[in-house]
Parts: sequence; C-alpha cells; structure tokens
Amino acid sequence: MCVRNPARHLYSRTLCVMIAVPIACAAIVYASPDPSPIRDGQDVRRICSDRLVRLITSRSPEKKVNVWIFFIDHGGGDRHAGITSTRRVPVSRRAARRLSMRTSLSREEYGLLPPWRPYIERLRPHVERVRYRSRYFNAVSAEVEVRKISTICSFPFVKRLDLVGTYRRGVDPGPGRRDEPASSVQGGTVQSDRYGGSYTQLNQIEATRLLDLGYNGSGSNKGLEPVLVCVMDTGFDLTHEAFSHLSVVAQRDFIQGDSVTSNEPGDAANQDKHGTTVLGTIAGYHEGDLIGPAWGADYLLAKTEFMNPPDVRIEEDYWVAGIEWADSCGADIVTSSLGYIDWYTWEDLDGNKPLCTRAADRAVSRGIIVVNSAGNQRDSLIAPADGDSVIAVGAVDRYGYITFFSSRGPTFDGRIKPELVAMGMEVRSVLKGTTDGYSSYAGTSFSAPLVAGLCAQILEIHPEWSPVEMRQALLFTASRSGNPDNTYGYGLPRGMAASGFDFEEIFFCDGIPNPFSEQMSFQFYFPTPRPVTMRIYDCRGALVRTLDDNSLKDRMWTVTWDGTNDEGRQVVSGVYFLDFISSGFRKTYKLVRIR
Repeated sequence: MCVRNPARHLYSRTLCVMIAVPIACAAIVYASPDPSPIRDGQDVRRICSDRLVRLITSRSPEKKVNVWIFFIDHGGGDRHAGITSTRRVPVSRRAARRLSMRTSLSREEYGLLPPWRPYIERLRPHVERVRYRSRYFNAVSAEVEVRKISTICSFPFVKRLDLVGTYRRGVDPGPGRRDEPASSVQGGTVQSDRYGGSYTQLNQIEATRLLDLGYNGSGSNKGLEPVLVCVMDTGFDLTHEAFSHLSVVAQRDFIQGDSVTSNEPGDAANQDKHGTTVLGTIAGYHEGDLIGPAWGADYLLAKTEFMNPPDVRIEEDYWVAGIEWADSCGADIVTSSLGYIDWYTWEDLDGNKPLCTRAADRAVSRGIIVVNSAGNQRDSLIAPADGDSVIAVGAVDRYGYITFFSSRGPTFDGRIKPELVAMGMEVRSVLKGTTDGYSSYAGTSFSAPLVAGLCAQILEIHPEWSPVEMRQALLFTASRSGNPDNTYGYGLPRGMAASGFDFEEIFFCDGIPNPFSEQMSFQFYFPTPRPVTMRIYDCRGALVRTLDDNSLKDRMWTVTWDGTNDEGRQVVSGVYFLDFISSGFRKTYKLVRIR
C-alpha cells in the first residue's frame, strides 16, 4: 500500500503551476497580444470607414475587396518596447545620408518598424492574400471576402479598416506623334540647337542656364554623388537612344511583384508608354533632340499604375509601397503623375485624409522632395497634390498662359494650389515604340517632371537643403511670388534665382495685410547673406521706427511691424513708407495703418 505524502503532493502542484503560468503567459502574448475581450459585431461600424461600410452593405458576401488593415501597435501593446529598436528595418547608406543632412531625426529613428508578424499571421486564415505591408502606417493591405470583414474587425489588435483607394487618370491631352527633326526649330541658336525641341520647356524655368553651368543632377560639379530621383508611373521602356546614358540604380514592379518595369506578358500593349515619356522629359539626353533637366542624376523606377484601356488605374497601396521603397533606397526626390480621383471628394482634399497624401507628407518629413502633377481636370484638384508639403505642379503653354486642362485649387482647407506651373503643352520627349523618334505631349504629367528635374539641379548646388527649404526657395523666387493664386500658384519657377546664382536679385512678398490695424508682415528671400537696413518714415519724412540696422540676413526671413514707433507707442492712422536698403539695392514700400 502506497501512502501519499501531503507536503510532497502540495510541492509538486506548486511547481507545476510555477512552470505552466509563464508558458501560458508567453503563449497569450504571442497569440493574443491584447488582453482585452474580442469585439462583437457592433464594433464593425466603428472600426470600418464609412465608405467600407457602404460597400459591405451593397456587395454579396463572397465578393472580394482590397482593404487597409491598421494595427493598434507594433506588438503586444508595445510591451516589448525595449526590443523594438532591434526590429527596425535598416536603411541604405544613401537613405542614412539624406536623413542626417535634411532632417532632425535621431539615428535610432532612421529605420521604421514593420507591422508585427504575429498580427499578420493571425489575419492570414481570413484574407485571400496580403498585398503590401506599410511601415509608414503600421498596416497591411489585403484582398478580403466581404463576409470575412466582421471577423477581422473582431481582433483586438485591429485599429481600423478602410478601402484601398482607386484612382483613374484619363488619357493626357494631345497624343504623341513623331515630330519634325530638331533642325526645323524656328529661331534656332547655338544653345537651342543643342537642346532641340526641349529648349523652350527648359528655358522657361531657367533650367538651361543651370545646365550650361554643368548642373544636371550628376553631382560632378561639386564632387558629390548623383542626386537620386524616383519616378513612379506605369512602366518604362529603356531601349530609346535618349536613355543610353541613364544610370538606373534599381527598378521595382509593384503590380507583378518583380524587378521588371518594362512590358511583361499580361500587360496592356501601351502599359509602359506613359512612364517612358515622363522619364524622357526629366532624364532623356540626345544632343540636338532632347535634354532633360536632370539627365545626369541616378534613377529609381517604380511601376505603380495599371494601364486599363481606355484609362489608367492607380491602386493606392501600390503608390504607398512605391514611395516607401524609394525612401528605403535613399531617394532624394520622388515625382509622380496621378490624375483625377473617383474615390475622394473635394471635402477630403484637406491635406490630411487621403492615405497617399499622408504618405507623401511622411516622406517629406524624412527628407524627400515630393513633386506631383496637379491634374488635368481643370476644376478638380487631386491627391496627393493636396498635401501641404507636396509641390503640386500645373501646366502652362510655351507663352506662359495656363492650359485649359490644368487643375486649379484651392484645397478644402483653403490653401493655394498648385504651388508652381511649368510647360505642359507641346512638351518634348521620346516617342514610345521607337529607338530614335521624338514627340510632343500635353498634360500636367509632363510639367511635374520638369519641376522635379529643376529640384535635382538645385539640390546638386545645395545638397543640405531640406524639402521645406527647397519649396520655400522655389516659391519665393517664382514669377508670381508676390501675388499667388489658385490658377498659377506662385508661377513659373526661376531656377537661377532659387539656386542663388542671380546675386543681384532680392525677392519679397508685399506687406500682408495692407492696410492693417494690428500688425503687418513682409517676407524676403536672399539667395546669399546680405546686410539689411529697414526704416519706417511718415508722410513728412520723419523717422518712425528702425526695424533693422545693417544686420546680416540669410535666405528667407520675415519682418513684422506692430504699428509702434521706436519709443514703443502706437502710431496714428495714416500712410507710412518702409525704406529697404541692402548692398546697393533700395526699395520703398507704401504702408497704410487703420486704427
């Protein structure tokens, strides 16, 4: 007969509990990181966006839709914060250089955390396929049956669901055709003969003057590595003679998931036409026929748009994937040409709602200059051109007049759009399907790469400039900087002035508001540091206030007058004059005070 020892039995049970509890806790952390209870079906409307809810109620349960699934954290309620830094995706050497030069991020913030793998694995049985994993938004895009959406909403680690936006860009105005040889260009000079049919589009934004000085994005003038430009479009055929010089660092097809951006089996016959002509505008080089403003730069080519005759369809998650890829590769500039939006309303275009707009702004915060076409819809702005950090570009003709198709602003929150314009009618580029043909095209799809190319030239001169500094320099020196509107924006960019090579010029915006009651402000832009003296006089010529006395000013700055004199007393209503003196330059501004 075996007699149990109660003390030994109690010890054994305690030991088992001590071993089992940590194992169970570890399993819970992995399998269900959030200890909160599973949500019920009533949470679906709160978790899903309104447009997804509308789609759920209108489609049969077996239909498949593409959705964004956003997570609440990066794993276990971020309880593992101590090890998250080891999970950050490393950045390339070029990306690290850009981040260190043009952002205030710490080195630990360079790499971004990917969505947590256990969350994705929990989703896999309920989705057809995971399309893309976004580090910018801690989300995945996935193809899902409508009937599975409520189940996905029930997971405690799912923060929000939304539809993947779809955009359609109609055919750009003016189809391409073979142009006459460059020798037929009227009024040809030595310089215009060199640039061929591309002379006007370059000269209009002063890109020719920078090219003549050797600034083409190559970095060779300053012994730097080339500027890295990412072009996001429909695909690229690089067999044309104007691309024989092209330095392509990497290519990525986000539609078929490979590194081939030229036409592949299953693609529409003209899939790579639009991207090829856009690339020719910024990067083509064949003397006497075509020269792009940034023909010496390095390039990343991203295939992010479907050709679906008779239009182009852009899936939002491919666009986001493209710009995140460009970021990780170290891109300095991203240029893309989207068209009208059939998913967002004008009320959504406030710079904060469209996911592609938020992705563009995130890229800018990481030191990338983002240039986007304003659109060809005349009265309809597009995303991501509505972003407050995005340089949106409209289209003018060779005489500087706005084209009939160029999209106008403002954004829903009242900001001026586009920022700039460039030639978008009769723009010279390569003729797709030939190895030596050239053609003329129309659309903001072609004005945007011209401005992006100018940015590459200026960035070669000022490699330390952040995207905000680049944007400010271009806007303050543009042709309509003193009187911007929602048709032309700030006007045609002036490459020489923005780069600082026009040393004699000083750019300013007239006092705002004028007349004023409380205070008024002037904004100035100096390409190079200058001493400044600013004094305010009344109608009798008596000195009222000295705002600056020979102090050194550098680049863009703002001066404000609060209506007080040198003794701190408020002046009476009336007319006053601001006398501005700097390095031999003198100008007088009329101010009106109303109390």
